[in-house]
Amino acid sequence: MGVIVEVAALKPEVNVAHISGRLDAITCEEAQPVILGALVNSTSGIILDLASLNFISSAGLRIMVMLMKNAVADGKQIAMVGVQPQIYKIFKIAALDKFFRFFDNEGEAIRELWP
Repeated sequence: MGVIVEVAALKPEVNVAHISGRLDAITCEEAQPVILGALVNSTSGIILDLASLNFISSAGLRIMVMLMKNAVADGKQIAMVGVQPQIYKIFKIAALDKFFRFFDNEGEAIRELWP
């Protein structure tokens, strides 16, 4: 599992977290502070690039819920891009698709959420 955080090319106040591999009980311990830190260190919000994420467990979903709660409390936005169908299905089953915004790519997310 890997998490790489960078500043969005089109919007410097937005961080992009590229999450790859598996986000499960084993990998969450190292991923959680990086993902939550990416939100804290942004001015306006975060884009989660999940194009290379191939598995997410309930532990991974817990991080996503924590991330959303923190974003709402701080008045920041969260966008998810590149979500694979099998990952989106898990968000839908958990009814989290109603709370997160999903986009095809980073540019689309920035145009919609951070004009």
